[in-house]
Amino acid sequence: MQGPLKVAFLGASGVGRTSILQQFFKHDFPKEHIRTAKRTVFRSCLVCDTCIRELMVLDVPPQKYFPIDNLAEWNNGHPLGLRTVHTYVLVYDMGNLDTFQYCRNMRDQILESFNHRDFKIMVVGNKVDMVSNPNTQELKDISTLVRKHWRCGHNYKIGDIFKELMGYPVGGTAPKLEFTQSIGTKNRCTIL
Repeated sequence: MQGPLKVAFLGASGVGRTSILQQFFKHDFPKEHIRTAKRTVFRSCLVCDTCIRELMVLDVPPQKYFPIDNLAEWNNGHPLGLRTVHTYVLVYDMGNLDTFQYCRNMRDQILESFNHRDFKIMVVGNKVDMVSNPNTQELKDISTLVRKHWRCGHNYKIGDIFKELMGYPVGGTAPKLEFTQSIGTKNRCTIL
């Protein structure tokens, strides 16, 4: 078993970061918006094919700036652990495209703050079910920008987000994988 896969979910206020994580980790969907006030850590063990991997996800309140270095993060007064993760998941609301600008700014700041560190960035369009027409030109342009120019994964399905985090191909001709989770135990294990 490898060390834990550390992931940070970032996004503007109200985009649904916490809802995504509660759906995946707790099989629960919050009925009302509760503002994320402090960092929350979600942990699980994922089983993918024959690989077992611990997943540690940071749900982080909206940040104005990504810490430029470790000292800047510690001087913040409440370090969030953003500089030590393997993957940054940038979440935006597909019904409020202004929230994509937060993702763009955060991505630029993340890239500027690291010289030689290996990490991955994913972009997640959330709340597709609340969009009257998910095939608008604006949403297509965002998807093209993310996939072709940024060379990042772009997703909006909860299970596929975590499959992609674990390195599984999503979409296309890849076999369909389902995730299941034991609800009654404290130490949950998710099978992808």
